[in-house]
Amino acid sequence: MGDAAMVWQEYTSAVQTNGESRLKKAAFGVGGYAIGLIVIALGLFAVALFLRGMVWASDKLMPWLITASGIAALICVFIFLPLCIFRKTRPWAGVGYYYASYVFGTMLFAYSCLFAVFAWGYGALAVGLIFAGVGVVPVALLAALFHSEWSVLWELIFGILLTFGTRFLGIWLTTVKQERGGGMIEDY
Repeated sequence: MGDAAMVWQEYTSAVQTNGESRLKKAAFGVGGYAIGLIVIALGLFAVALFLRGMVWASDKLMPWLITASGIAALICVFIFLPLCIFRKTRPWAGVGYYYASYVFGTMLFAYSCLFAVFAWGYGALAVGLIFAGVGVVPVALLAALFHSEWSVLWELIFGILLTFGTRFLGIWLTTVKQERGGGMIEDY
């Protein structure tokens, strides 16, 4: 018994280092790396799921966005444009143009998202989204340019002009202007 106890004591002292076994340290080290790899894999899976969901939503919402943009354009031309004639109603037209710009911008973003994926794949969409979502439109412009899709390029340029043109027109119409002659502020 004495020899067996002595062997066991030597074994346990050789295995343990500062109160912990080498096997336990190795297990925790490998476990830490495994957890890190699992977190990275889950993060990449979430990004892929987000990109697929964005393309799916853009695809499903595109008919609605086309209709909404058409209605917004008609309202801008036939309602807000005549409101710009009268000084008292210009701010209302400006607010309408400003809100219509968001409809046009949403349509432009969804269209750019779909074309970027169609032309260059999900990698281009991810690169475009790294730039806070604004980069999807330039990525789609570059894809249209490099693939010689001139009609798509002109549609994207028209969408940019329509979005920012109506937004800046709305801001301009809602700001108070000074008269040229006397320096007095107008009543709108």
